[in-house]
Amino acid sequence: MPDALDGDFSRSRAVLIGTWDYRHLRAVPAAERSSHRMRSLLTSPLCGNWPEDRVSVVDNRARLGELPHELVLWLCDAVDVALFYYVGHGQYDNDDRLCLALGDSSSDPVLRTTTSLTFDAVRLAFRASKAATKIAILDCCFAGLAAGQDSKLAGAPDMPRSPGFYLMMASGEFNAAWFETTAESSRPQTYFTKYLIDLTESGIPDQPAGLSLGPIFDKVADALVRDGKPAPGCRVSDHAADFVFARNRANPAALKAAPPYLAHAVFNSAPTPPHPQAHTLPDSKSCEVNPATAGDAIKLSSTDVDADGMYSAAYRLESDWNNYPKNVAKMESLYRTAAESGHTDAMSRLGLLLEGRIRPKLEQSCPGEALDGDIDAAMYWYKEAARRGNIFGAFWLGQLYEDRLGNWFDALKWYETAASGGHQGAQAALNGLQQRLALGLGPLAHAHEFEGGDR
Repeated sequence: MPDALDGDFSRSRAVLIGTWDYRHLRAVPAAERSSHRMRSLLTSPLCGNWPEDRVSVVDNRARLGELPHELVLWLCDAVDVALFYYVGHGQYDNDDRLCLALGDSSSDPVLRTTTSLTFDAVRLAFRASKAATKIAILDCCFAGLAAGQDSKLAGAPDMPRSPGFYLMMASGEFNAAWFETTAESSRPQTYFTKYLIDLTESGIPDQPAGLSLGPIFDKVADALVRDGKPAPGCRVSDHAADFVFARNRANPAALKAAPPYLAHAVFNSAPTPPHPQAHTLPDSKSCEVNPATAGDAIKLSSTDVDADGMYSAAYRLESDWNNYPKNVAKMESLYRTAAESGHTDAMSRLGLLLEGRIRPKLEQSCPGEALDGDIDAAMYWYKEAARRGNIFGAFWLGQLYEDRLGNWFDALKWYETAASGGHQGAQAALNGLQQRLALGLGPLAHAHEFEGGDR
């Protein structure tokens, strides 16, 4: 399979669609810079020099016209890799279908479907394609709507099945995606594309010479959430997470294997893990948890435990994919010991581990997606972290209430708590849920109740 190390994309096709000028919607100058950076990245030696004639660019298309038809022809032309990228406004219609806005797209929900490129049309083009690997990157609001029940990009049962697809989404189903404004930067970018390309260009230490999609998304998601940006999502099938998207500048072996024209590149940069105890609320008293009952098992301090060191060690194990699942017990032990010593970041990540949100990342599937786990134990540790002022604990507690329990009242409360401490992802989740409730849509359709009493 051709990849960034092989460099032969003569039988592949990338379609890049970017829209930043609109008649009826707010202009997004950041989308222009992001679109151009994505094209430059793909056609650079770092990603294997995609040929210019294998990269179809659609900039600021005003009307839908024949675009769905063109998209089918483009993706059907791919045998090895079919890649689709969109940056711009995302909207949803009256049936909660994702609509990728074009220049003349309407803001009226009734007209969005007929004036925008629907993700249904993108999915149809992917299903018609016989490409071995299919990749979709959506940098827009409400991108999570693409991950519905029928979101698979693989072929229909009567067509050759794709060995794998990877769907990256910059935002949740009813959450906004964030971007820089011209007041913040003279060359603004959308945050998801910026983080994705910055990390790809810098590389990831302790990863192989070829950077695959799984570790790239993993690190991008962690960095966005760490910096208070909206949490992205993904859907993966088969072994698409192993597709080598770029050379790893942080691995010396990549330099040795690189052709002469890439050998001069600087192979350094090392992203740092989240700084322990850095994410706190201005006033932890705003988190209403009864310390008389909730904190009995917590040691408020310990001079014999290196909580920061244990937290850092456990966090590093989250990136050690090759040794899953044997690292899980050790990771939980380290997080638990640090948490019981009063380390709030460890409390939050222990909650993630117990809820099941770390497991998909270790399995190289979909970081952030909660699987079966101990809901009550996760809630306990989220609340402990939030009570001590940790905005991640408050945010993930809100996600648990919304995604796992369908309890929008408590989800709103905890999103608001985290947002008051400066967590932009919580603010986006709060706005999205409030908008959904204002439209009479209620909690998300996939949320369901769990038995076991009041929570």
